[in-house]
Amino acid sequence: MLAALLVGLATAATGCGDDAPPVQEVLVEVPPDSGFIVYPDDGIPDPDQGVRPPVQQNYVYILLAAGDEHKTVQRGGSTELGVLLLDQNGDGIEGERITFQIVDDDGTASLSAIRTATGASGYAGLDFNAGEALGTYRVQATHPDSRTVEFTIDVVDLPSGGIEIGLDYQGPVDLARFEVYLLDDPLYCDDPYYLLPPEDVIYSGNLEGLFETAVIEPLLAGTRVSVVVRARRANTFVLAGGGCSGDVAVPDGSIRRVNVPIFPLPLNPAGAYTVRNTFDFTDAIPGTVGDVIRELVRFFGSRNQEREIASLIFDLVEGLAREAAGAIGGLVIDLVRGWVEDDLNDIINRYIDNDAPQWVRDFFTIGQDLLQVVSDLEVISKMRLSKPRRDGSFDGSQNWLGVAFYWRLPCNDDPNPPEDCGRYEFTMDEVAAALEGLNLVYGQFTGRVSNYDRGVIDSHTLDLQYGRLILFVLNQVILPYIADGANNLRDGLLNLVNCPGFANGITGGNSHLRLGGINIVSRNTIEGWCTTVFGVAGDLAESIIGRLRIDTRLTVDGEMIMVENTDDLTVDALVEGVWRGTIRAGQDQGPPFQGFFEGERDPDQ
Repeated sequence: MLAALLVGLATAATGCGDDAPPVQEVLVEVPPDSGFIVYPDDGIPDPDQGVRPPVQQNYVYILLAAGDEHKTVQRGGSTELGVLLLDQNGDGIEGERITFQIVDDDGTASLSAIRTATGASGYAGLDFNAGEALGTYRVQATHPDSRTVEFTIDVVDLPSGGIEIGLDYQGPVDLARFEVYLLDDPLYCDDPYYLLPPEDVIYSGNLEGLFETAVIEPLLAGTRVSVVVRARRANTFVLAGGGCSGDVAVPDGSIRRVNVPIFPLPLNPAGAYTVRNTFDFTDAIPGTVGDVIRELVRFFGSRNQEREIASLIFDLVEGLAREAAGAIGGLVIDLVRGWVEDDLNDIINRYIDNDAPQWVRDFFTIGQDLLQVVSDLEVISKMRLSKPRRDGSFDGSQNWLGVAFYWRLPCNDDPNPPEDCGRYEFTMDEVAAALEGLNLVYGQFTGRVSNYDRGVIDSHTLDLQYGRLILFVLNQVILPYIADGANNLRDGLLNLVNCPGFANGITGGNSHLRLGGINIVSRNTIEGWCTTVFGVAGDLAESIIGRLRIDTRLTVDGEMIMVENTDDLTVDALVEGVWRGTIRAGQDQGPPFQGFFEGERDPDQ
């Protein structure tokens, strides 16, 4: 007597897809020789089986046909044979070998394999390939711990034809490998899916070039099929194109040519990317900002340029000297006037050339360094892109996370400086905290995907506040190094000014400034003047540099190449990015500049 056992089975795939198809419940009739005693739902043993405990099982596993045990195949055609190996609870057994063989094999048919292992669902399958001989064949599937399953295959001569598959492609992407699938679903192309190979295929194969074709025959005449093609890039072999031709009827006695149109599959850049940007702002500084830097350079000057700081010190010392002389008397005032007119200017310039801090003497060079530092700017930013619309357009945003500056002067004394020598990194929060009124850099934009993998970013504006960034570099990078940790010009002057040298220059190395044999002012008093003089000079320099606290805007547009590495059409990286733009300060706009960028998708995106 046959008893019914309800177990959870997986319906076997008949194509080249995953061997773990959807799970469904199947009512399985277990034959008497299965080795299992099955009780009815009430748990009471069947009287015909006797009231006794279960007998020793003959088999450890159950082997069942996955699908029909009786199949019909066209002469020269093929069909898949599959089985399921289950345990006593109906769960699939993985990794067990199943042996297939043709009973009374006369060589007119063949199997694609003799043994195959079960997958996660317990499924194992192979192809039966019919020859030209007509007749009935028996194929047995066996496992040492289960009963034998037998298939019956009738090879018949039905009206047949064939399909020749060609390719039609003229797109912008270089495609080289084409996966071809033939399905017995005529409606598949109504809503094709390309990310995974289709299931339940009649045929699958590869074409290596656009001019190759695949001929599939024999096929049952009148069968309506669909042809699906998945195409890969020539250089990376990632999925990049697809095409589908549906509801194709197999002719009777002939071959039908089907040219499948292939199209690039749209990439999806949606997600967040960490982007490294480099900007070359050389000659891009607008007039207002550039004028401030040039005025500061002119203030400190060089041996070959007039020094405004020298004139300032001259005026201050002249005033102090005249004040001291006035306390002595009219004759002394005349002596001081002659000294000021004949000697003081040379004394001050000799002091700056010989005794003042090196960076004061070389501020012309330092000023040029400052411009170079802020001209070569590296920015780490977060770029976010939306999913493209049907026309390829998308929305995006970018906010700066941090900046890095390069100043090589500290590396000059090292014969073998490390690769990152002179690189100064700051987060935007650190920059904002050091400069009151600095806003974090953020911008929104629109863009589009074109020619499959090229991204275009439309022109948009970021509140860069470039002048404040220059001020940050001076105060946080350059001055701390050259001015004993100072982070503003006034403190830098006072930290490093050589007041004894200043007094020596004024007194000629004597204890007093003596004019006409009269002691005008003591050397110690002149050293006190030093702090006053350079404090005033520092205040003036600060007022000059303070004009950098102006609002500037960065207007940029860009383009990039989107890279996809994982066959899911999701962009993994942005490369060969180029920025083009200008910096505007008030009504002044600097010359155009260029920048470059690249980035990778964040891991959690």
